[in-house]
Amino acid sequence: MSTSNLNDLTLDGVRKEFSRKIPKNPYEKFFLLSNPFPVLGQFYGICVDQEAVKSKFTRVLRDFYPDSQSQIMTMLGSTGAGKTNLLRFLEQTLRSWREPSPENRAIIDLFTVFVEQPQGSYLEIHRQIISQFGAMFFTEFFSIVRQRKIDLSKLPSKLSGINPELIRALTHITRREFGQLPLPDASLHELQPYRILENWLQGVKLTAGEKKQLGNVSADVGKSSTVAIKFLSDLVKIFLHVGIFKGVIILIDEFEKAFSGLSPTSQAQYAQDLRNLFDSHPKGVVFVVATAPIAERLQQISPALQRRLGTGVQIAPISDEDAALEYAQAYIHWGQVEFEKKMNCEVCLPKDCPDADKPYYPLTEAKVKEVYNRLKDTYGAENVIPGGLLPELNLLLYQRVYEEK
Repeated sequence: MSTSNLNDLTLDGVRKEFSRKIPKNPYEKFFLLSNPFPVLGQFYGICVDQEAVKSKFTRVLRDFYPDSQSQIMTMLGSTGAGKTNLLRFLEQTLRSWREPSPENRAIIDLFTVFVEQPQGSYLEIHRQIISQFGAMFFTEFFSIVRQRKIDLSKLPSKLSGINPELIRALTHITRREFGQLPLPDASLHELQPYRILENWLQGVKLTAGEKKQLGNVSADVGKSSTVAIKFLSDLVKIFLHVGIFKGVIILIDEFEKAFSGLSPTSQAQYAQDLRNLFDSHPKGVVFVVATAPIAERLQQISPALQRRLGTGVQIAPISDEDAALEYAQAYIHWGQVEFEKKMNCEVCLPKDCPDADKPYYPLTEAKVKEVYNRLKDTYGAENVIPGGLLPELNLLLYQRVYEEK
């Protein structure tokens, strides 16, 4: 507080002083907490149109659900076409299906895993998958094993080819959970067995004490992509067997980056690992791969991987003014919903705002159309994509908020 107000220590005085120090968020006057139109790296899972993608995804799940036979779906789109946004939309849709509603029966046995920018090597993908598996399934898995008194040591006779070290680790943790083994050493008390299991399966090197917590396992999962893929496949088989899930939808974003910055030898190895990943899951997994078009390049690196990805479904551009308006309306609505949640109040637009402009306030219908048509004239209708339109609307909204233009 300033010196002139040091003696004014009443509550009203303090509030007045700090209201000057911390200016009100300028977006709030338009019922927004921030600019809802995405810039690089910001996505909200809003899907406008894209009927081809949604229809393809529905068909894939319909084919998958009866017997859990693995499927691969590929989405193609250039940078800015909305691949990440579509994947987030599919992720949110599947999560919403898990909540019962008067109209639909809840589908509680499908789960999603989101893999971002799979650069470097297969193990980067593997670590992301295992991390999310651990958070979603480990506690429930051991709870089911306890409740049903499942003898995990008998799984190899029911699931042929399961890695014995994985069974040993799971059995050891179960015995500790049943109280048949002493508690961990004091030096490891903060590391729960589930966390040690997750680290091991991710490929983290364990200490001798940590290996002891898993029954003295010796396999180094992080040493070989082949070993890592095998352990992941076996884990899926076990989870399916005990009824943890019907299937997992693994959403892989920016697939084309898997091969960026790598030598030809490393690219070939990565492609082989990805092909093995897809082939190792005869049941329980749907892979949804979002990628920029790299068919010709991938054909040179690995024709076998290219065949598994197939031709893919193309993400459609913003087709016309109506679609552009839908995008603008969807994102403004998202921003206003966030405002209502945070501020705990309803949005009440100004009475002088024309009805036609209300879905886009504080922008206007005419401004959105103007931006779309300018982009269409510049780049062609087939090249107007969300990554071009939405940042332009972002700038307009920024000017409206800060410059009152």
